[in-house]
Amino acid sequence: MRAVLLTYLNFCFHRHSISMSSSPYKPPKSLKGIFVGSGVGGLSNVEITKNIINLTSKSPEDVTVLYLGTATYDLISFREKQTKLLKDTGCKITWLDVTSECPTREEMTFKVQSADVILVSGGNTLYAVDRWKKLNLDELLHDAMIRGTVLAGGSAGAICWFQGGHSDSFDPDTYKRAMLKSGTEILSETSSETKQWDYIRVDGLGFLPGLLCPHHDQTQSNGVLRAEDFNDMLLKHSYEIGIGIDHWAALEINENGRYRVISLKDKKGSVLPDKSFCKNREGKPGIWIKHVCDGQVLSRLLPDSGCLEDFLCFPYEISENSFVQICRKENHNYGTLSY
Repeated sequence: MRAVLLTYLNFCFHRHSISMSSSPYKPPKSLKGIFVGSGVGGLSNVEITKNIINLTSKSPEDVTVLYLGTATYDLISFREKQTKLLKDTGCKITWLDVTSECPTREEMTFKVQSADVILVSGGNTLYAVDRWKKLNLDELLHDAMIRGTVLAGGSAGAICWFQGGHSDSFDPDTYKRAMLKSGTEILSETSSETKQWDYIRVDGLGFLPGLLCPHHDQTQSNGVLRAEDFNDMLLKHSYEIGIGIDHWAALEINENGRYRVISLKDKKGSVLPDKSFCKNREGKPGIWIKHVCDGQVLSRLLPDSGCLEDFLCFPYEISENSFVQICRKENHNYGTLSY
């Protein structure tokens, strides 16, 4: 018990000290969103769908959802899976294909401004964010956030809204050529075949501060538990605040800077009854907040609800992962519009 108390006190002290050397975060009052640990799985969940609609304060038949499937190269199969429940509920589904097409500024503006919800797929975060920035779509998305449009997504679709993320964009199975060839889902569960690739820190859009890790409690095809690799990454990016979202958990943000943690029922996660972390997924899903203090990663379970500014602040410094440029080159130009 004493060790737990000392760890928590050290965490609180470090939070205070890092905030003194960083910019405090004051979220826009209009900010609303749901950021899920998993992509297809989370966005195919009834509870998540219901909460997305509730954030709009509209009846489903009055809700327009703009789907951005850039991270899965605008494959129709992913769009159908991740929007099915919203469509079945009565929402109108629109989309922007920016992988094989180059929409006009007018078309992008119209679709973004018409949306009550902007839903981003899982997939290759690095490719998606690069593509949006090249088209200046990121500016339109920022304006949508200020207007109060609901921002939503899972996995890459969660990372993209934050300053950065613990990403599997270096996994060759997420590259454009591989995805367009197979059209299959990106694995987030343990694979029988261990593959050689590393997680990398990638930039997001920067609408919220923090380094986000989706699938926090899972092991993917490289055989590495994301929670453990995330800790190693934070040691190299020690000014950033880590947000680890379990596969079946979600961070919901309401207006006026309030949040709540969604822990999907009857799903496995890393949170044991005593609120300690379990790497074998014998508990329930949750969200973990992490800081680096004196060369060690301190972690605590995010309370079920509270204010965003209680745990988020802009970091003093951000450094780019050295493998990002290599990843861009490997996920090379496939057609004329890739990067």
